[in-house]
Amino acid sequence: MFNQTRPTISIIIPVYNTAMYLEQCLNSIHKQTFKDYEVICVDDGSSDNSYEILEKYKTIIKNYKVIYQENQGVSITRNTGLKHVNGDYIVFIDSDDYVEENFLERLYNEASKTKSDIVICNFYRYYDNHNINIPVLLKKGKGLYNNDAILKSLIPDILIHSYLWNKLWKRELFDNIEFPNIKYEDIAIMCDLFYKANKISIISDSLYHYRIRKTSIVRNYSISTQNDYVKSYGFIRLFLKKQNIYDEYKFYFSLLSIKVYFVMFFINIFLFSNYKNINTTLDNFASCYKFISNANSSKFNYSLEELMALNVLHPLSDSKKKSAEN
Repeated sequence: MFNQTRPTISIIIPVYNTAMYLEQCLNSIHKQTFKDYEVICVDDGSSDNSYEILEKYKTIIKNYKVIYQENQGVSITRNTGLKHVNGDYIVFIDSDDYVEENFLERLYNEASKTKSDIVICNFYRYYDNHNINIPVLLKKGKGLYNNDAILKSLIPDILIHSYLWNKLWKRELFDNIEFPNIKYEDIAIMCDLFYKANKISIISDSLYHYRIRKTSIVRNYSISTQNDYVKSYGFIRLFLKKQNIYDEYKFYFSLLSIKVYFVMFFINIFLFSNYKNINTTLDNFASCYKFISNANSSKFNYSLEELMALNVLHPLSDSKKKSAEN
């Protein structure tokens, strides 16, 4: 059922073929000690029985809505959820993850007490194959911060990370912001969200269980996924350009650039087994280096349209495939 009264917190859950984990996720929400929330589940064209499970919970969870759409990817799915929120705050929960019973209560109480626009909690990495929860130890200390202090940790991806799901967001932060249609869409908009926040609170409680599945790790090594990773890096540079603050955060962006370069270096090595062509690998090395060098220049000249069309990794062309096979 869905109640039309305005809730305090809107929970957005993008769903795609996660039937195996979905009930654990929804049960963890149903057990929340904080009850003033709405749940917006967006099924992105699942081909398993995720939709049937979602429908079943209409009789279990109050103020609960299910939206079905043809498969369009998680970015569009989250944007769909944002169009339906009614709460003062937003949380995102992935449908294969689950949360502690006091997840909402602890985040909301902190936001109310400190008047924070964003509240960040710690989380567990849950290794699905081994049924092990490990809390994150390397993180920014608890306390109140302004956006400048957070950006200096967020941009280089040190101590603060671009995860949507371990955070409570003031609804207004998403005004005029939507997720770009790429993977790593959270990285792409995270700086914009924090830049709009006046006060950010970090608490030490581990309240979210982030499931790590073997299949999701393997998918991260595809060419298209890694091209989107570089695009999300480009979105950060575009943000710095748009706000005219590149010089202020140049050092922190350079730290991120080093990380991105090494990630792409090892991805290229990994993908060599697919190419089996040294020229393609060298071309991709050069393409990555060229873009990262451009991003670290004050003359960075990419538009949003050019960034979305960017592919620094290229698969083996048909002609090169024939050459490699001969």
